[in-house]
Amino acid sequence: MRKYLCLLPLLLLSLTANAQGGTIAAFNLKQAETLKFGMLALGAWALVNILISSIKLTKSSRNKRFFFQMNIYWNIVNMIIAGGSLYYILSADAGARTLPQTVDFHFWNLRLLYLSIGLDLAFLMLAAYLKEKSLSSPKAEQYLGYGQSITLQAMFLLVLDVTLVVLLEGPGQELLQLVQG
Repeated sequence: MRKYLCLLPLLLLSLTANAQGGTIAAFNLKQAETLKFGMLALGAWALVNILISSIKLTKSSRNKRFFFQMNIYWNIVNMIIAGGSLYYILSADAGARTLPQTVDFHFWNLRLLYLSIGLDLAFLMLAAYLKEKSLSSPKAEQYLGYGQSITLQAMFLLVLDVTLVVLLEGPGQELLQLVQG
């Protein structure tokens, strides 16, 4: 019996590591669900925009034609981003990541989202520039339509990106406790 008592600290250590591993897996699964929600929302937005804009494009003229045209172009890119991201999220085993992998993946996603927020703001400035340029250009209808479309798309992406950052930053405190613990 005495010879097995020396294994007790090892057993307690393995139980602690196993509990931490379960917490890491739960964190990873929650993060994967958040990212999946975001990419499903982006994909649904893109699909609805492509369908509606395709129908409206055939019946519109002037700046509305360019508005719907840009919506289609923009949302083809959104579909590619959403599809690729969903493929990665659904094919990767989120529960199998180690603590260092979890930390890297979490902060990589946050950096990517903050970069995306910066791009969203740049797109809003581009849209304002196009609207202003439409006031004195021979391509006024095109610039106005593209500017209106980019404004709509950038506003949606800004709301989506900020929402994802908020949803990922909250549980980030759990991750910090795991790293410190």
